[in-house]
Amino acid sequence: MKFTCDRNLLNEVLNIVQKAASAKSTIPALEGILIEIRQPGTVHFSAYDLSIAVTYEIEAEDTEPGTVILSSRLFGEIVRRLPSCPVTVEAEDKSFLTKIRAGSSDFTITGMSPENFPDLPGVLEEDGLILTYSHFKDMVRQTIFAVSVTDLKPILTGVLFEITEKGYVNAVAVDNFRLAFRRVPYEQVLGSFNKVVIPSRALNEMLKILPDSEEETIYIRQSKNFVSFRFGGVELVSRLLEGEFLDYKAAIPRDYKFRVEIDVREMTQVLERASLVANATLISPIRCDFDFDHIDISTVSKIGTFYDKITCPTFSEKMVIGFNYKYMLAALNACDDEKIVIELQSSLAPILLRPAEKDDYLFLVLPLRMKE
Repeated sequence: MKFTCDRNLLNEVLNIVQKAASAKSTIPALEGILIEIRQPGTVHFSAYDLSIAVTYEIEAEDTEPGTVILSSRLFGEIVRRLPSCPVTVEAEDKSFLTKIRAGSSDFTITGMSPENFPDLPGVLEEDGLILTYSHFKDMVRQTIFAVSVTDLKPILTGVLFEITEKGYVNAVAVDNFRLAFRRVPYEQVLGSFNKVVIPSRALNEMLKILPDSEEETIYIRQSKNFVSFRFGGVELVSRLLEGEFLDYKAAIPRDYKFRVEIDVREMTQVLERASLVANATLISPIRCDFDFDHIDISTVSKIGTFYDKITCPTFSEKMVIGFNYKYMLAALNACDDEKIVIELQSSLAPILLRPAEKDDYLFLVLPLRMKE
């Protein structure tokens, strides 16, 4: 096997493919990158840790057919330190000794037999969804922080993607204390793509590797057990989560008693100050007193006390509500608008945050019972 390509391109490829290589495994091949040349002028790079798989296909020169597995960590470090000039990688067919040359630099490292590499998962079905890069990133960024971090309900460790009848796709994440919802228009739905629950790890990796673009599109394909994301020459495949997702529509309040518009930046800064003495547990929640024409924000902990005030429109009566500051800050940090509306039913009902003039996202935070 042999190929030559630009060092910067090869470094980019490895930075992406490495995300699916195991850091440490009892199967050495899972710590490596599979390099294959199946046809002249094209090189395939793959990594698979039995959870997610990433492949990257590029064009290269001076290619000779063959395949080898190279240590992801070592190969990546070598390429990162090579001079910015064409790089030639050449592996022997039987011993798998691999030469890496760029300029006057010359490495020889030990490769592994491709027979040890597990079969990559495939998604052959035609059911799919096409989104722009920017819409996909918005969906993930504004929901993924609300996924469950425990395995008590594995289905809640992922984000639900659900097609609606009005040309939109909904993304929903929920744990025991909060809910995040984002809706974006899709470019196209293929086949019978309806809804899937995608593990948060796969979506986080996609956020890291997907370029910024307003126009380019990503192709999401669905099979019975797997989902794949394809853009450019890259494909990431992940196993889907199985089970019954929460009926999130039933969890969203349909009416409210109080509705107040707040400045996102001001509220965020106040809560960040409060977090210096607050405890992100049930012991010392943030207390909000809605007091006619302002909101008193306070907290008490073993560290100390905090108080601040935000001016807002007049209320018809008072209300006191408490919440975990981390959950509220995460929701505010995911907002794209300068102003957001808080809707309240009672001191024990969910706190709903939504944009004042749009309905494309919302956040739900469960309150904490306050001590007198």
